[in-house]
Amino acid sequence: MPYAHRPLILDADTHMMERSDWVSAFADPDIRARLAPFGKGEARVLSAVSDAVGRFQARSTDARLRAEAEADFMSMKFKGWHGLGAFDGAERKRANDLMGFGAYLVFPTEAFNQVIAATDPEVLAGGVRALNRGLADFCGADRRMGGVGYLRLADGPEAALAALGEIVALGLPAVLVDTLPPPGGMGFTHPAYDPVWARIQDLGLAVTLHIGATGAPYEPVPQAVFNNGRETPIHRTGDAPTDAVSYMGMPFEAQVFLAAMIFDGVLERFPRLRIAVVELGASWVVSFLKHLDQSFRAFRRLQDLGHLTLLPSEYMQRQVKVTPFAGEDIGWLLTSGAGDMLMFASDYPHHEGTDDPIGRYERTLAGTGEPLREHFYHRNFEALFADHIWW
Repeated sequence: MPYAHRPLILDADTHMMERSDWVSAFADPDIRARLAPFGKGEARVLSAVSDAVGRFQARSTDARLRAEAEADFMSMKFKGWHGLGAFDGAERKRANDLMGFGAYLVFPTEAFNQVIAATDPEVLAGGVRALNRGLADFCGADRRMGGVGYLRLADGPEAALAALGEIVALGLPAVLVDTLPPPGGMGFTHPAYDPVWARIQDLGLAVTLHIGATGAPYEPVPQAVFNNGRETPIHRTGDAPTDAVSYMGMPFEAQVFLAAMIFDGVLERFPRLRIAVVELGASWVVSFLKHLDQSFRAFRRLQDLGHLTLLPSEYMQRQVKVTPFAGEDIGWLLTSGAGDMLMFASDYPHHEGTDDPIGRYERTLAGTGEPLREHFYHRNFEALFADHIWW
């Protein structure tokens, strides 16, 4: 029996865990030696990857080890680089069979951090191309997997359009964009970006925001906040917050992005443009809907907002989807205004997804009717790709 507890579940957040030589393998020869070190060259990261590769090779030729990994694949000891199918496409297809979901959006992990660490524009551009090529190759092992290509809007509209063409040629159904423009740069809602949004809409691709993809070094709250006279763990090497204050700051930049897309009229001009906010939690969504509408009421006479034909919250409900964390009260969220917005997400094989995301979601769904459950488990995902069913 698969892990899935119902006939159709579509998973809006999974990852691959790249090998340390993975980006190099897909990079053009002239930039391979110039890429930033994988995992910042940290011994603990390289050791974990090496151990995971060794264990993968061992179970590839040992039926007993393979059976053990498959029987316990959702456990925390088989997560991260040690996850079943973490970096091998064929093995991932088997893991997908065991999970039993109908489709999987797939994001990169450490290779993304490696690529964006480049300071040379040529290396950065080449690294992004390698990242997207590699993700397409990985997802090619199973038609249920849809890779999310990284689209750097910060490079300007013309460069973004060219990069979008490369992403489409790779067959990737979604794009990951940064939440904030670079300091001194052009806002992503500037009319110059309209051809980019128009092309994405016409192609039926989904736009995604994701934790860590902010357009700058990831910092959910300023580091000075932690000069507090207390021992507070501060996560410096990745994007998963290890303290309560950073957790609270996670969705802020995504909220700014969404507010700008609404108030500057992008979602009005492109009503079929759809956005997924991934791995930034969902408990903020209901209050954010109220906050948007209150902002509209407060400023509609002070600035020109006459181009909006809907309430700001209605654009959100029409065009934005959000993945909650396992353990959030999704039953309350679904019945409090987010019924058309929440999507199931396992975060496989990341540890943050826990060893039983379905169980944790289900514990909050008592009394929630079947129509809202269907929206959460598959219909909102289907709506995200209404013009581009790729699975």
